[in-house]
Amino acid sequence: MTCPPVRFSALLSAAALILALSGVAQAAEDAATALVFARRGADAVVAARIERDLRNMFDHTHSQKTDVPRSKSIEFRFDVGRLSKADLETARRHFNDAQRALEKGDADEAQEQLFRAERFYNKGIPYATDHGLLRGIFFYYYLARLAGGQEGPAREAYCAYVALTRNLAGSAGPIEQFEPLADKCGSTSIAGTAELRVTAEVDGAHVYIDDRPVGVVGGDVAYVDPFLPAGPHLVELRKAGFARWGTLINLKTGATESIRAKLAEAKNRKEEYEPLADAVFSGPDASSEEYLTEVMFDATERFGVRVLVAGYLEPGAGPGQARLTLITYRDGAIEQVAYPLVADADAHRMALEQFWQVRFGQALKPADAQPAVDRWAPTLFKVE
Repeated sequence: MTCPPVRFSALLSAAALILALSGVAQAAEDAATALVFARRGADAVVAARIERDLRNMFDHTHSQKTDVPRSKSIEFRFDVGRLSKADLETARRHFNDAQRALEKGDADEAQEQLFRAERFYNKGIPYATDHGLLRGIFFYYYLARLAGGQEGPAREAYCAYVALTRNLAGSAGPIEQFEPLADKCGSTSIAGTAELRVTAEVDGAHVYIDDRPVGVVGGDVAYVDPFLPAGPHLVELRKAGFARWGTLINLKTGATESIRAKLAEAKNRKEEYEPLADAVFSGPDASSEEYLTEVMFDATERFGVRVLVAGYLEPGAGPGQARLTLITYRDGAIEQVAYPLVADADAHRMALEQFWQVRFGQALKPADAQPAVDRWAPTLFKVE
């Protein structure tokens, strides 16, 4: 059962108005941010699932050419102090040295420089990436080993390059879809699938593989893909209030890879995250209408969006129960609605379906808003 929406007046503080008029605030995009907070011991992994479903619903509805904005991820804002391209530039320099060494016929030196290029590239993940450079490193591994007369390692290197290109392109097609893989790589370590297990030292982090959201994790809740295509993959974890974490893995057919990520608390967490996380919207200690409006307005200005949905998941009145409160800031007004939930992994989806119908006047089930996996062949450097 849904509690009646509560409307607050769109009162903006003088300081917020001055900020907006001065041009200091970030220009707002036609985008929406969804943040869901777990409070008073509520399950942070469930909160992250709700957050992911909301973002998918914004993107799915926006793709239908409606006036509902797309979602905008704000996790990048918490990389303060880590946004350096120094490692990437060092990787590019070693890659250039590898090319020059190969031109001179020094295959050993080329391989050494490529090893250094890959090492520095990995150090910069996820704060600075260049997929073209990474593909180039992998392709030149093939050229350097071929020049050194290492036929077997050269084939493995070429197939790793093809697999990386396929994975970054977002294709989930079978190996037969890719002629270079089927012809040359059918007996190599990237021909099949592997299992990937990911956990994190914080609860409620979003997992991205090759720049695509695939799930959420916690300290005791793993993301598991038992049939991930073998080969190189970029794995990244994001959570608002923490700096992102990422790495490059190279899965071998039939193997299991386990990763435990450690996300560092962001330096700007207190300024950009905690005002929203700590907002009190019900009970005797509830914040004033003016303060709630100011917090939401200020957040949209900081994040550069026009719509903000802040969700608060809390334990319910009895065992196995929870309460989800969703506060929407849009067009200068705040709307609040609360839903009782039961302890079930997908119990929130009915609530989100009701929320979407009320807020945006459209029927949409969260399960129908899940992004589809593309199936197509990327462009490759094919070799004979």
